[in-house]
Amino acid sequence: MTGFAQVAKESEVRDYFIEGKELAKKIVSDLTQIMQESDIQAPSTWAGRATDSTATPFSDKMMMFCSALLSSFALGANAIGTSLSLRSDLPKKLTEIAMDTYQFASKGGQLMIKHNWLEEPPQMEDRNELTKSKK
Repeated sequence: MTGFAQVAKESEVRDYFIEGKELAKKIVSDLTQIMQESDIQAPSTWAGRATDSTATPFSDKMMMFCSALLSSFALGANAIGTSLSLRSDLPKKLTEIAMDTYQFASKGGQLMIKHNWLEEPPQMEDRNELTKSKK
């Protein structure tokens, strides 16, 4: 998210990636705290980091698509983790994380639709409206 944020051309997209970076930090912090309270060593983070480059290797559209894929994957992995957890404290926290992730992903989808990078999914007809009697 940091790398995407520093190279995004659209300010709205940049702000979205910054929001994603903050969400990721919150998730890591919350889960690390739970592990530490149980005397479990939290795994170390990856060694890589974003470079200082501001040259855009990808379009905003491509970076938003990658973000959408990662959000979808995170929601699926979170659901599996929640359903298979044997601890009573984790499902609540994982559900909160899933809600935050869903809201982030939904905002990204709306942003992609706004910029015509994603089509709005087909909508169901409003059957109640269609069956109202015409006056």
